[in-house]
Parts: sequence; structure tokens; C-alpha cells
Amino acid sequence: RNLSEASASARTAAATATMMVAPSIVFFICILLLSLSCCLVRAKDGDEGSNANANAQVPAELVAKALNYVAARSGASLDTAESIVASIQSGSVDALYDVAKEMNAAPTSTNGVEDKLTSIQIFHALADGHHILSMVQLGHTYSVEDKQQAIKYFVQAGEDGPHQTSLYNAGRLFLEIVPVDYVRTMAYIRSAAALADDKHTAMYAKPQMTETATKAYHDLSRALISSLRDGGVLTLDERINLFPYASIRDYPPPNSKGDKLWSGAMEKLVNLIHQAKMGGDNAGDVGTLASVRNDLAKLQEVVGKKDLSALQQELITAILADTLQLMQVA
Repeated sequence: RNLSEASASARTAAATATMMVAPSIVFFICILLLSLSCCLVRAKDGDEGSNANANAQVPAELVAKALNYVAARSGASLDTAESIVASIQSGSVDALYDVAKEMNAAPTSTNGVEDKLTSIQIFHALADGHHILSMVQLGHTYSVEDKQQAIKYFVQAGEDGPHQTSLYNAGRLFLEIVPVDYVRTMAYIRSAAALADDKHTAMYAKPQMTETATKAYHDLSRALISSLRDGGVLTLDERINLFPYASIRDYPPPNSKGDKLWSGAMEKLVNLIHQAKMGGDNAGDVGTLASVRNDLAKLQEVVGKKDLSALQQELITAILADTLQLMQVA
């Protein structure tokens, strides 16, 4: 919308607070909003939950509603309202976020539903500008009714932050959707658990969350081991894709002998599976399957014997059984 339309919308929104708050506060807010079409807000370097690149365009009518909420909740304290307004006007993402968070948690008695809806709209605008804590709020907002949408925001917050709790929550929700995505469940919970192990991300890890994620990772690993031993629900593709996340110690390291054995075996196996799906002539190539099995046996029994996790050992055993079945029907 153009400047005049946005300013008119802002004036209208601001005017709705006139009967609830001190006139001096409403007058102050209205004067500010006369010059707004969209409020450009930026995160400050080092702000917790945001990043230096956060840069959001927030519609003026949403800013007006947030400021009216501030005025209504501040009692007649012009100083309080002016301080918050000045912070938002100066480009503080977190000042606007804090107001939206309060609107969501403690809406006014007269505009409860509208306050909550406005807060969610503000979170969306800030999240579009890469504000991490707004993504987190949206993840929680959608976590019950729309798990896929919640996952989207937890993943974005977890990866962009990194935000440890969001990494964990993304993994947890991948376990709750249908069908369950075991691969991404393990991937994100492991990322949350291992965040403290990397000197570049350790500052974002909290001891209690690390402990929670680590316990969840090991609990899920044990459950998957039990499932694999019982014949399990994992497909061959899932077993292959799960393997890199099945070690919390990140074994095998990139370009190591173990990594080369695994990668080489899987490249041959995946190509063979693709050819089978395409109806290729060598879909049942016994020689290729034998080579895959040899590489996996060498990784399991020699190269990675002491370093493979228990889950990785079970995955290799299951894949060896799968390849044996493929050889039998070749």
C-alpha cells in the first residue's frame, strides 16, 4: 500500500485506543505513525535470539496496534510508552518482538483475540526478516494444529541461529508426523545434542538442553536398534539415509577410510536400486552386490569395529540382509 493509505490505517488503528488510555499517550503515538508506511526494524549485534542480518518490513497498521497495546498496558505512563516507541522507531527488532510476545501471552480484556492475532502477524513479519525468536514463537504457535508449519519455523530458527531448542523441537515433531521421519528426527536431535561440541556453535548451547537432547538421542537410538532387530519399519532407503546421523560422535569422519568404504558401497547400491526402479538390464548385478557387501563387512568388522555406534552396527547388519535378499532374486 502507498504512504497515504498506510498512514490513514495507522491513524485509525491508533485512534481505537483513545477511550482506554491517557490522551497524551495516544496523541504521541498518532504523531509518530503519521510518518510511517512500513516500519523497517533491524536486530542489534549480539542480541540474543536474533542476528545481525535481521531486517524486517512490518506494516504500519501492525505497529500501530502494538503501540496502542503498549499505551493501554502502561497505565498512563507516558515515559514507558515513549521509551518503547522510541526503541521501535530506532529500528529495534527486539523491542517490537517483546511487545508482540506480551500481546500473545497477556492480551487486553477488550481486544484479547485481536491482540493474539496481531502478535502472530508481527511474528510472521519479523520471521520473514530472519528474526530467530519470532520463528521460535511461530513454531510453538503451530505445534499442535499444524505440525508441518511448526517444523518449518523450528528448522529455520534452528539452522539460522543456530537455536538449540528449536533444533530439538524440530526433531521431536518429525517423530510425531505421519509417516514418521526417523532420518530427520535423528538428524535434528543429534544437532541439538552436539551443538556444544563445536567451538563455533558452543556459545549457543545450554547445558540443560544439551542433556535433554543427548538423552533423547540415545533413547531413540535404542528404540531403533530394537526395531531393526525385530524386522522394523525402516525401508532400505531410510536405513541408508539414517546411517550418517546414527553416531553422536560423527563417525566416520569425512574422507577417512571408513567414510570412503561407506560412501563407495552406498554409491554402488543406490545406483543399483535406481537402475532397478528404471527397469535396467543389470538391476540384479550379483557382482556389484557382492562388492557392496564386501565393503560393508570390512567397515563393520575391521575399519570401524571400535568406532561404529551400536545403531550403525545394526543398520549395516540390516543392509547386509537386504543385499543378500537382492542377490537371491537376481
